[in-house]
Amino acid sequence: MSGVSLRAILPRIGRRAIPITVVLFAWLVLRALRNRSAYSLQNETFVTGYSLAAICVLLLLLGLRKRIVSLPIGRMAIWQQSHHYLGLFSVGAYSLHASLITNGWLESALAINFWGIALSGIVGWYVNHSSPRLLRATGSQILRQDIPERSKLIATHAYELAIASAGNNNSAALADHYQTYLSPFFAMRRSWGYCLSPTGGKRRRLLAELENIDRYLGEEGRAQRRKMSSFVQAKDDLDFQAAIQNRIRLWAAAHTWILGSFLILAVAHVVIAHRFTSTW
Repeated sequence: MSGVSLRAILPRIGRRAIPITVVLFAWLVLRALRNRSAYSLQNETFVTGYSLAAICVLLLLLGLRKRIVSLPIGRMAIWQQSHHYLGLFSVGAYSLHASLITNGWLESALAINFWGIALSGIVGWYVNHSSPRLLRATGSQILRQDIPERSKLIATHAYELAIASAGNNNSAALADHYQTYLSPFFAMRRSWGYCLSPTGGKRRRLLAELENIDRYLGEEGRAQRRKMSSFVQAKDDLDFQAAIQNRIRLWAAAHTWILGSFLILAVAHVVIAHRFTSTW
């Protein structure tokens, strides 16, 4: 078993070792260029600064490429991996260009933006890698634009079932329970907190409360209750899929927005740096 696992792991290590080695080599080259500029009594921050700006422009273009899926210019997975490793290189380039402690409001704003980019990139990497597995856990993936219509259809079925159970003494408790607890669930949109970190807590509570009313139901009522439970599960699955898909879009938008604001501040930083060094 361990041999099989090792054979499965080694190709992954190899695939990551090559680009990481390239990133490390590029960082060493940039470090050598910075040192050479310093030894030549030139402003070494221009070397690292312009390199960092070029990297950020490439990262922005790579991010835009991910949103244009129709272009026949290579597999999306390759573009995605390139974005990740170039982002890793940008952290190394920034470490050569600026220190952890900055002076001045512009430099501080740039530092906050840059580390915001890095943090949102790490979170985005985790979200993109974990989302397919999470979506598979709820069955077949549903297109984001189809989820509201499906949720509305499930809510309609649940309402019709509640109406049918209201006219039967063996299932009247189910109708009362629906009116009090389930109707808001089928009609509501989940909170931002749920969208950022979806959990099954509400689903488990609603299903447990439904099972607790079995003692008030007859055989027909319990069959209707099980059907209502299936509607609760189906609605929660749709909410979960919507949350995961919206989370991907949210982190991607936040990451791109922070990167764009960083580039605007970087342009101002370059102009000020050249004016104070009299190179313009």
